[in-house]
Amino acid sequence: MPYNPCTANIAMNIVADCEKPNIGGYTGRAVLIPVDSNPVIVVNEDNNHILTSITPAEGSKTIAVNNVFAEPFTGSNTASQADSGRSAFTKTIAVRIPLRGGAVSKDIVEPLVNNALGYIMIAEKKDKVGDGTYEVIGYQNGLKANADGINRDELANGGDIVATLSTVEPFFEVTLFDTDYQTTKEAFEELYTTNSI
Repeated sequence: MPYNPCTANIAMNIVADCEKPNIGGYTGRAVLIPVDSNPVIVVNEDNNHILTSITPAEGSKTIAVNNVFAEPFTGSNTASQADSGRSAFTKTIAVRIPLRGGAVSKDIVEPLVNNALGYIMIAEKKDKVGDGTYEVIGYQNGLKANADGINRDELANGGDIVATLSTVEPFFEVTLFDTDYQTTKEAFEELYTTNSI
């Protein structure tokens, strides 16, 4: 029996959509939700890689990240690794904190270092496609500050603090998506503005 490769069929399924080309990168806006605040997470019943909602516990504080006017999330990436003996993905994200002072140290920087369970981050992408616009990192295993992950050089990056967080998760990508882009955007904006520091 002759060998019939399925390459053409695979290519048809992964070809780029010329009507909606990918736009790479992040806007620089994100929300960090502490895992230890026990947020209520609703998972799409048809696809466990999609979260339809994340609701922080009442009274818990989230951290709103605004790197819009900085180079956002420099050095951020997702890469596969099999060090643990099974497939997993290392996710790294570097956030700039363009603030300073004792309140910033107490309320943002030190909690990033000291939170043992880490954070769930919802990061807004430039591509406004609906499912895929809001990436969720740390849902399965909280994002934690790297050992040398918080630093500031007064002569670089405008003196901003740079926080490098990472995690290892079994899913390559998890997204926040509910019904359509506009509904999801409204949910993100609510998280971004309510109870954020």
